[in-house]
Amino acid sequence: MTHKLVTVLLSTYNGQSFLAEQLESIEKQTYTHWRVILSDDGSTDDTLLIANKFQEK
Repeated sequence: MTHKLVTVLLSTYNGQSFLAEQLESIEKQTYTHWRVILSDDGSTDDTLLIANKFQEK
């Protein structure tokens, strides 16, 4: 049985207060065949740092 790939699109701008929780929620889902595509609009906080740490997993 093949599983369809689910793509989660996230748009961020200075989202450090919420991004880690959002990514952890996606990661905890029972469906495991997914990817996250994140688009950032010039954040000046730690949004990109959080996204890069998640990507390293």
